[in-house]
Amino acid sequence: MAKQPTRKEMFTCSRCAADTDGFKGTKRMGERLCRDCFGKREDRRPRDLNDLTGGEWARASRSVEKYPDIRSPKQRLHGASFPASLAERQVETYTKRGGVVLDPFAGVGTTLDVCAKLGRHGIGIELNEAFAKEAEDDLALHPGGSDQRVLRGDAKEVLKTLPDSSCDMLLTSPPYADLLKGVKQAFAYKWKEHSRLASISNPRPYSEHSADLGNMNFTDFMDAVTNVAAESLRVLKSGAYAVWVLKDSRALKEGVPYVNLHGEFIQRAQAVGFTLWDIRIYDQTQFRPLVCLGYPSKNFYLNLGHSYLVVLRRP
Repeated sequence: MAKQPTRKEMFTCSRCAADTDGFKGTKRMGERLCRDCFGKREDRRPRDLNDLTGGEWARASRSVEKYPDIRSPKQRLHGASFPASLAERQVETYTKRGGVVLDPFAGVGTTLDVCAKLGRHGIGIELNEAFAKEAEDDLALHPGGSDQRVLRGDAKEVLKTLPDSSCDMLLTSPPYADLLKGVKQAFAYKWKEHSRLASISNPRPYSEHSADLGNMNFTDFMDAVTNVAAESLRVLKSGAYAVWVLKDSRALKEGVPYVNLHGEFIQRAQAVGFTLWDIRIYDQTQFRPLVCLGYPSKNFYLNLGHSYLVVLRRP
């Protein structure tokens, strides 16, 4: 004889466990479904990419996004870490639980922190010894931290030690402090008195190491980033996504009004074998004070209050 459902089961949806409001209606009562689930087929399609629901998938697809920017003490020490909320959204979107996420420029370990929180395995590469230690010390205090690896050294060389097709995703932001440090001297705070907002400082140099991308000129920087992208292509699995957080800048002293960093990187990434999949705008205007750039000359400049999340994919 079939087991009869308990009273609690009778008033709980068999599909989503929501309150069924008494199953008012004989057909819904027979199927033990709430109003939202009644009449809908259960989605049995395999989830190959991530663990998101349909609604979460749609919300994650916005092409312009803001991310809460609550910086931890170690992120303030670094000076240019992306928000943990940004990392969480990318990792949740492009991997499943148990996946392996690579960050070749790990900094103080924001990507690894998020992997520990979300049940992923992170591999971070960091040249700066102080940053690497900050990342390791912090991970040791959190559940899931033991599943994360911090590898010290030059990303171009360390990547060569990783096996082929061993990572499910890449999430990173390259150190480009040298490209930004001239902005302040050029014009950014010349008209500070026209703004009531407190100014922010540009990122400090990350190290004195010659292999640190943050100490290179634009040409050498792009060559080094291209080498890292090429080596990461080998390490990523077929069809894996790579998300690079990039910010354009200006080099007025060199006569360059706009440094199209993200565009140059896309061309080079495609040249080494990546497919350009998407570009998301990271809206940072809420954190950037507006200043009068070029005022009152004929040179009118936009305040660059955004970054780009360049989404690549290994074919």
